[in-house]
Amino acid sequence: MSDILDDDLELRVGTLQLTSDNANADNRVDNASDSKSSNKNKNQLNANPSVLSGADSLSSSTSSFAGRDARAEGISNPEPRNAAEPERTVYPRYDVPFNRENIKDFFTFRKGVVENAIQECITALLFPEDGEYLGSWLLTEITLWDNEKERIVLLTSRLVMTIKYDFIAMKQLDFKKTYLDDLDTIVIGELVYPPSSLVPRLNGIATGVTTVVKDCVIDRLCRRPTANEEAKLFDPKYFEPRERNLRGVRLMWNKGEPLSLKTAWNPFSQDVPFITFASHPIFWHKDGTLEERAMYDMETFAQKLQRAIEAMTSSACCIHHSPIVIQSYLGVTSLLHNKISLGFFKVRGKFSF
Repeated sequence: MSDILDDDLELRVGTLQLTSDNANADNRVDNASDSKSSNKNKNQLNANPSVLSGADSLSSSTSSFAGRDARAEGISNPEPRNAAEPERTVYPRYDVPFNRENIKDFFTFRKGVVENAIQECITALLFPEDGEYLGSWLLTEITLWDNEKERIVLLTSRLVMTIKYDFIAMKQLDFKKTYLDDLDTIVIGELVYPPSSLVPRLNGIATGVTTVVKDCVIDRLCRRPTANEEAKLFDPKYFEPRERNLRGVRLMWNKGEPLSLKTAWNPFSQDVPFITFASHPIFWHKDGTLEERAMYDMETFAQKLQRAIEAMTSSACCIHHSPIVIQSYLGVTSLLHNKISLGFFKVRGKFSF
């Protein structure tokens, strides 16, 4: 009987020892995994922030185009809001160029005008030696002096052709070829001004004045404003500085050299070693799906341009996803030029130019 009890006690002690050994082993495994995960987190924190954020300037990532759909439709992901939270005042959307009524004055808004002009340019200006045809767009060119101009853009496997076209007389006025082999840098990102620029402040003042005049004079003559509209006629938010709120793509072939004073201070210079494009204003107002409006979309052009560059084995062009600085510090003439859209062909009262 005592032998049985001794054997049972010995079995229990062995089982207890085995269990404790397994627990210690599990703890060692857990500690090892925790140390590995902590080391991994430390390595992630010590890594290059541009790699972690997907903003590596030399990568061929298309993450910069991810926000196109939301930008095009004017829709952002709304956060759940408390029912008791008061409703905020809705201010005009200054990031959408022009409005639905003004956009109808553009000759390019008329059906078939852009398509016919592009087809004419393709037939007259493109030749087999220019490479494979990849696409065509109607975009806004932003000059060195921050002036917006309406341009047809043709892309082939060898070049980018920028065409000045008269959409009233329906004829080609001028064109310029930029070969992809000559490009050394392409920048895709937000259009911004230097920190010391007065353009955002002047743009805010001009926008505020026109908004207040429209609300106080024009709308009051047409209808009686409501109590809410009466309260926000002179809201100071209308006069806050206005940035571009616009994305663009810049093609550069200056080999990293700064502009000479002769080129930088000559508004008529044709030797500027870069060209900047943004989406045409019609993109935000044209009826149809995003694919149907792709002709006016800078993002689509930038995607195809990036693919064309990557397909060229001999190209040393770097693609950067970063803000595009517009070197405009006062910009009174460009502000007037862009406010009345002198760079676009449109109906202006009894005249058209």
